[in-house]
Amino acid sequence: MAQASGLPGATFANPLVRTTRLLTIARNREFACGDAPSIPDKSCDEYPIATSKNGLSAGGTRRSFDGCDLPNIPSGTGPTGASICMIPAAENSSQGGTNTQFFRAERVLLDDPFRVVTTN
Repeated sequence: MAQASGLPGATFANPLVRTTRLLTIARNREFACGDAPSIPDKSCDEYPIATSKNGLSAGGTRRSFDGCDLPNIPSGTGPTGASICMIPAAENSSQGGTNTQFFRAERVLLDDPFRVVTTN
């Protein structure tokens, strides 16, 4: 849904860009999910991922979608900003580990472009 709304990362022409800067990562998470509600067994997931330079610290606004348990966050479109959604906490944690393994295995370093594609 996030990419379909116009956010980058799915194509070679419009990739995400890796950051390893802790301040940028923390700001991406805080700006996107800092005021997320506390829902048992769920956590706030942001896209573009926090470890990209394309996150909310780069500008734009937040958007969400029906079914994301964030009724006060409007939907939206465009190439900047971030999409947020409340998802199962275990799934969110697992995906974070998968991202870390990918960055290490593929040696995706600071300022390297990368894509996020769905396998459904």
